[in-house]
Amino acid sequence: MAKIFFYVILIQLLFFLQNSKAQAQFSLNKGSSLKVERYDQPFLISEDKTFYCGFYSVGKNAFTFSIWISTNSINTVVWTANRDSPVNGYGSKVLFRRDGNLVIRDVNGSVVWSTSTNSLDASTISLLNTGNLVINNTKGNSVWQSFGSPTDTLLPYQPLTKGKKVISAMAKGEVSSGYYSLYFDSDNVLRLIYDGPVISSIYWPNPGINAFQNGRTTYNSSRLAVLDETGLFISSDGFTVSASDLGGSNIRRLTLDSDGNLRMYSLNKSHGSWDVSWEALPKPCDVHGLCGQNGICQYLPSQGITCSCLPGYEMNNRNNWNEGCKPKFTYSCNATKSHFVEFPQVDFYGFDLSYSSKQISFDDCVKLCLQNCTCIGFGYRLTGTGVCYPKNALFNGFNSTNFPGRFYLRVPIDSNDLILNSHDNLDCTNVTPHMVVGSPSMFGTSQNNTKWSYIFIFIAVFGALETILLVIGWWYLLRDREVPKSMEEGYKMILSQFRQFTYRELKEATGNFKEEIGRDDGEGRMRSIAKEVRRVLEGGDESVIASIVDVGLQGQFNKEQLVTMLSVATFCLEEERNKRPTMDEVVKNLIAFDETDDSS
Repeated sequence: MAKIFFYVILIQLLFFLQNSKAQAQFSLNKGSSLKVERYDQPFLISEDKTFYCGFYSVGKNAFTFSIWISTNSINTVVWTANRDSPVNGYGSKVLFRRDGNLVIRDVNGSVVWSTSTNSLDASTISLLNTGNLVINNTKGNSVWQSFGSPTDTLLPYQPLTKGKKVISAMAKGEVSSGYYSLYFDSDNVLRLIYDGPVISSIYWPNPGINAFQNGRTTYNSSRLAVLDETGLFISSDGFTVSASDLGGSNIRRLTLDSDGNLRMYSLNKSHGSWDVSWEALPKPCDVHGLCGQNGICQYLPSQGITCSCLPGYEMNNRNNWNEGCKPKFTYSCNATKSHFVEFPQVDFYGFDLSYSSKQISFDDCVKLCLQNCTCIGFGYRLTGTGVCYPKNALFNGFNSTNFPGRFYLRVPIDSNDLILNSHDNLDCTNVTPHMVVGSPSMFGTSQNNTKWSYIFIFIAVFGALETILLVIGWWYLLRDREVPKSMEEGYKMILSQFRQFTYRELKEATGNFKEEIGRDDGEGRMRSIAKEVRRVLEGGDESVIASIVDVGLQGQFNKEQLVTMLSVATFCLEEERNKRPTMDEVVKNLIAFDETDDSS
């Protein structure tokens, strides 16, 4: 009976834990946090369970704090806080701090993103059913919201206003910032722009005509655009568009995709997929910058967008079409050494050296380009009137069966035909996203090591340097202390000359111990030594003099110099001051023998 009771309690406990884990939290108080290691658990969930908020994996060991819509196990990110600064997968954390600031902290403790809402009045953070992440104060008023800082998507009732931008992702499947933006220009017109590594170019609405011809107005300075839940998108410049499935209450989003096209999506709940209900540019190659400089964009329904280099050109970086192509030949400024290669239904937008609405013949257009060293090709259209477009740079290239003109590329006459007939052609839609982040070895891949990783690295480097310095120091000291073999033999000979004296011998040598050690001062002892040395010098006993010299010299020394130095030293120790030599006399004596030795 006791066992049955135990199992019943255990089953109830497990059921409670399962329910508590699945319970949605759509609002949190200050002090709440979430570790990146628990990325599978959302930080917040909207009350209707449409939107989720938490850590989102964007690469190996790389995470962002994002909001996403989950359908059939497929997550669609609609907002990201730290899209260009992903954090490490170990030790990172999001915190709703006591001061009311929502921060994302990396493994090393640095704050990579924050709401900058340092207000003690902030009390709760909530994820609304609209997908808006909101921080409210104690009165229920918003002090910060994610709708105020869009990334690549606008949700229904999320306004786009003056100074705000919707910025595309770098590539499909990534969240980092790309080169395309939706924004209100200074003339109050809503535009799409390519802002790449080399050039910036507006491509929507049609840049070839003015705002009024595009159906826009420049006189409304409110600069406000918003999408509603029925699929109606309205802008203050007069632009209005409706979704193909207008009406109802479908989940919708307006996203600036990585290919530079602005699209409206509707969620197909029966399949869990997104259907395109409107797009700004029906012709994808009208988007600028897709294939970089000297690249040509072509769209085929069966293949999508493909990029290719002009014949005689090759890609700068085979992993990135934004870097474009470079020529395999050198342009010649000499008109007689250049000719043109024809490309039908190809054109490059912008960078015209000149333009005239007057009719011009094809031959005159050729001459116009050859006369200008900076002209690398020209477009020519014959639609009743010949129009010439000489160009000094080739950007925004496209190939379209509906284009009425041709492009002529300037190349050297002696160009290799094999080079001109070769070109790169790659599909630029199937790009595998790759997120470059700090390596696990930099931060550590163990949760226990992340907080002290930098300290450990510093200690290891410092210890290695200290060890190297100690080894070098000991080697240097030991090297300097090496004694030649001849000197070792001399030291052995000196040691063998020592002998033990008897008390009687010491008494006779010291005159019955006339000078007791420790009672006479050092100066007196030095004078006694000096007198003995002087007596030896006056006696001329060379054997005694030679015994004073270091045996390591092996007799290689100047005896006269030795006698002079010893004499000077003994006179310097004279008791009477007037008998001592002056410093000038000492220097002169020493220098005289030094010069004699040098001359010999």
